[in-house]
Amino acid sequence: MKTGIILFLFYLMYSNSYCQERKYIFDSFNAHFNGVNLEVFKNNKPVFQKEFNDPHEFVSDLDSDGVNELLVIDSFKRQNGIFYTLYIFNTVDSFYTADSIYSGSMEPYQIASGEAGGTLIITGEAKFDVFNKDDDEPFIPIECWKYENAQLYPVNDDVYDIFISENENLIETLDSYLETNHADCSNMGKLKPIIASIYFNYLSAGDKSLAYQFIKKYYPCSDIADFIKTINELK
Repeated sequence: MKTGIILFLFYLMYSNSYCQERKYIFDSFNAHFNGVNLEVFKNNKPVFQKEFNDPHEFVSDLDSDGVNELLVIDSFKRQNGIFYTLYIFNTVDSFYTADSIYSGSMEPYQIASGEAGGTLIITGEAKFDVFNKDDDEPFIPIECWKYENAQLYPVNDDVYDIFISENENLIETLDSYLETNHADCSNMGKLKPIIASIYFNYLSAGDKSLAYQFIKKYYPCSDIADFIKTINELK
């Protein structure tokens, strides 16, 4: 009974916090979030409105020009998982949706990159969600983006360490699973999403040698050629 009361109180606190208006002040605009609704004002007059599904927002100076952009990560819960879309809003002179990108089952995040010389946005390669099953943890490769001149553009060719670091974490997860679970070519379907993600991350890093070494080690099955072909066709 006590547990139920505590959970109910936590729900009320969370709900009240979420429903409260969140405000972001920029030089020329005030952005107000009321639940799932964004309304932007200039000189106390509404100039922009947008409704989201389940947003969480933050500000960041993505292009290092001294002015924050407004970022919103919206999520949609479907029968086969949660899926994310990133929106970036310009806040200088006029307020508008500068760019957006669908990230599939991976929640986007930002990271500082010495290789790319600034802040990067990391999203998921949404096409790889075809490998994910409803009841398993989803895995998809990453894609790296830089924001300049009010738009995102891919910088996979300019970075290497980010992909290697991502794969180190994924391989640790894969090895941990294999330590306690039997896997052979009769039940490799469960592991295809993480194997495909690691393989493709190596390709995105420009390291074909590591990609093929990895997949031969972790997918020693007779249909490996077909599996690789399927992955490569998703490029």
